Order: sequence, then structure tokens, then C-alpha cells
Amino acid sequence: MRLFIAINLPDEWKEVLAQPKESIAWLGKGVRWVEPDGMHLTLKFLGDVDRGLIDSITTSLRTITSSINSFHIRIAGTGVFPSPRRPRVFWAGVSAPDELTILQQGIENAMGALGFQQDEQPFKPHLTVARIKEPIGKKRITDAFLRFRIRSDLFQVSRISLVRSHLKSDGARYEELQAFPLTSIVNTDHQNL
Repeated sequence: MRLFIAINLPDEWKEVLAQPKESIAWLGKGVRWVEPDGMHLTLKFLGDVDRGLIDSITTSLRTITSSINSFHIRIAGTGVFPSPRRPRVFWAGVSAPDELTILQQGIENAMGALGFQQDEQPFKPHLTVARIKEPIGKKRITDAFLRFRIRSDLFQVSRISLVRSHLKSDGARYEELQAFPLTSIVNTDHQNL
């Protein structure tokens, strides 16, 4: 089973994340826009997982989430990986308190203890909006995307999900296998988000 751990997004965010495609897609070809219904904030990609590991994964996630308070996040800004000169991914940034980094690092460490490869790059919370091959009008569409103002209302993260990815010829379909609630104390210190 192809699995990952993520935060599922509210419908209002999906509408916000669809705006760049609706506004600037005509500026360049060769850009594959991600459908908003398929967007999520990935905390850890596990890849192909043996069914025998599912119980260990869920036990670890239950332990981690029981010690993390609920918190707020919001969409803020745009960017590209790896650079504006060589764009491969357009992304929307996620502004979040320290709880998100603590949560992701706990997941990273726990999955590493179960034998999953650790990510070498530091965690940068983002939502993939589009993937770029070699588009016509690359500079023009990249410049427009980087100027695009994407901002959302606050969203309270109260759970994370273990998600199965079903790869199909027309794209991936996602199935939530299990949800793991965070503790119910809400972080009210979100003025800087």
C-alpha cells in the first residue's frame, strides 16, 4: 500500500488554491495544475508499506498526537522549488505555529524508528499547486505565480490522517485509512500567522 501522513484541508482552502489556475494558467503551457480536491499538507510520505507495519504506524501516530495541542494554520504566500530560474513545483506557503514543526518532527522520528527513510531536507510546510515540465512561457507564468496573492482564513488543525494513495491513469485517488485527533486545547496565539 502506498501511504502518507497528512493534514486534510478544508473546502474553503481548496477554493483559494484553485485561484491561480483560474487566473494565470493561460500564461504558459506545460504546467500540470493539481486539482484542489487532491491537495493536502503532507507531513511524511511513507511510500509502499507492508500491511504488517500498519499497527506499528498507527500506534506511533496515536502516541504522537496525544501530546500535541490543536493549533491554527493559514495559507500565506507563494513560492517555487527549486528556484524561479528552474521551477519544477509551484507551491502555496503555510504559516503555522511551532506545534506544526514539533508534530512533523515527532512523526519523522517515529517513522525513522520503524525503518522508514528520514527526509534530509528540513520541513517546509507547503501545498503543491502545480508541477512544471518545460513549459512554454516559463518565465512569464512563474513571475505571475510568484506575484499571486494567496491567503486564507485560519484553519484549526484538530487531527492528522494516515492516507492511502491509489494511483490511476487519470491521477491519484486518496483514501483516509485512519484519523488521529490532537488534544483539544486550542492554541489562541495565532496573531502572527
